[in-house]
Amino acid sequence: MTKDQLFRLEEAAWEPLHDLAHRLGAETAERPYTELWTVKDGVAHIACWQAEAAQMLIRIREGTYGGWDDGREEEINATFHASTRHLSLDDVIAQLHASRVRMLEELDLLPEALLDDEARSWFVESGHEHYEEHLDGLREAVG
Repeated sequence: MTKDQLFRLEEAAWEPLHDLAHRLGAETAERPYTELWTVKDGVAHIACWQAEAAQMLIRIREGTYGGWDDGREEEINATFHASTRHLSLDDVIAQLHASRVRMLEELDLLPEALLDDEARSWFVESGHEHYEEHLDGLREAVG
């Protein structure tokens, strides 16, 4: 899959997430999304993984990427939640936009020769697949 294809997939999945995030108000943002998270927490979670993907793409580009330990995902999710749950809705939406831009920039900066399965996986799993994974549940929680 080329960068252009990745960008198009991300853009198509971004639009409904963007629309949902901008429809949130103080009350809807605090509605339960999961047993532990509010809707706002779910949006922050997506933003954190976008930022993480950007960091991993930097490491891949710089040759310092050391792989990923799948067993740490829940621990990292808990850390993300603890670090973002106090943020205001406006801050979470700003983070969502900023982390997305950073992730897109880092993919753009990645030389084609380094666009391997690992780089694609970070972009896809933290981008459009991740948006799609959470979007229905977020919509249901918002009503």
